[in-house]
Amino acid sequence: MVSIAAFNTGNNPLYLLLGMLLSLILISGTLSDITLKDLEVSRQLPSRIFAGQPVLVGLTLVNRKRRLPSFSLQVSERIEGLRREDWPSSYVLRVDPGAKVDTFYQHTFSKRGVWQLQGFEVATSFPFELFRKAVEIRDPQTVIVFPRPASVQGLALWDQLSSGNQLRPQPGREGDYLSLRPYRPHDDVRSVHWKISAKRDQLIVRELERPRAQAITLCFENRWQPQKERPEIHRDKLERAVERCAGILFYLMREGYPVALVTLQERTPFGSDLAHQDHLLTVLARLTFVGDPQLSPPLEREPDPSVKFDLTPQDRCVLLAHPDQDGESAPAHLIHTGSLLQFIPIE
Repeated sequence: MVSIAAFNTGNNPLYLLLGMLLSLILISGTLSDITLKDLEVSRQLPSRIFAGQPVLVGLTLVNRKRRLPSFSLQVSERIEGLRREDWPSSYVLRVDPGAKVDTFYQHTFSKRGVWQLQGFEVATSFPFELFRKAVEIRDPQTVIVFPRPASVQGLALWDQLSSGNQLRPQPGREGDYLSLRPYRPHDDVRSVHWKISAKRDQLIVRELERPRAQAITLCFENRWQPQKERPEIHRDKLERAVERCAGILFYLMREGYPVALVTLQERTPFGSDLAHQDHLLTVLARLTFVGDPQLSPPLEREPDPSVKFDLTPQDRCVLLAHPDQDGESAPAHLIHTGSLLQFIPIE
C-alpha cells in the first residue's frame, strides 16, 4: 500500500518510508541467517523411558561462531510419527560466541515400542519477529520406550510367595550389603544412601545381596485373538496385559527372584539384576502380537493352537494368556498344569 501511494502521489516521504520497510525486511533476513549459522545441538536421554510417563531430555546448544552471538532460538526435537506442532521444544534466549548452553525439554511418549528421533529444528524470529526462519540438524537416534508397569496388588500369587513356603527367599537381615550404584527409576527411595548422595550431588542407592531364590518363568501369550469385539478394544486389552506383565516382572525382580520371559516366539534366560530387567523390558517394548492384521508384512501365520511355550519340567510359571472357552481357566494346550503357579487371564 505504501509503494502504491508513493507512485501515485510522488510523495518523497512515502518513498523514504517504503525504503525503510524494505531495509527492515532485508536486515531481518540477514540477521536471522547469521543467528542460525554454525550451531550444534546434542541430546542426553535418560537411561529408561516408560510409555505414558513424562521424561526430561537434556539438550546442549553450541555456538561455533567466533564473534557473533545467537539470539531467541527455539530448539525442537523432530520425532518420526508426530506432527510438527507436537514436537517437544525448548527456548534459548542467547548463546554467546564459542559458548554452550544446557537446556531441556519434557515429553511423554504415548505408547511403548521403538521411536525414531530424526534430529532437531532450530528456529528464530530474531530480530523483529517479522519472519520465522529455521534450519534442520540431523541427529538420528533410536529410542526404546518401555511399557508402563501396572499395579499387581491383590493377585493370589503374592500370597503364595509370601506364605513362608520354599519359593520365598529367606533373607535373614533383608540381605547383606553388596555395592552402591546411581538411583534408577522405580527404585525404592528407602534404599537411598543420603550421605553419599549429598557428597556426590546425585542420588545413590544401596544394593543388597539377596539369598538364592526360586526362579520363576513369566509366560505371555502374545496372540491376536479377538472374541467378537472391535479390533481397537482388543488391542487395548492386549496392551493392558503387556503393562501387567511388566508390573509382575518388576515385583518379582525387586523381591530377588530370577525371572525368565517366554512368549510365543522367544525365551530369555533367567536373571535378576538391572541389566536383565532392562533386557526383559526391551523384549516387551518390541513385542508384537502374532496374527495382528496391522503388521506389515505380517509377522507370521497364526500359529497352531496346539503350540506350547518353550518350557522345561523345572519351570515354575506365571501365565498371562487368553482364557479357555469357559472364560476362566488356563488354556491346557499352552502349559502343563503341574508347572503353573498362577494364571492371569487377558481381559
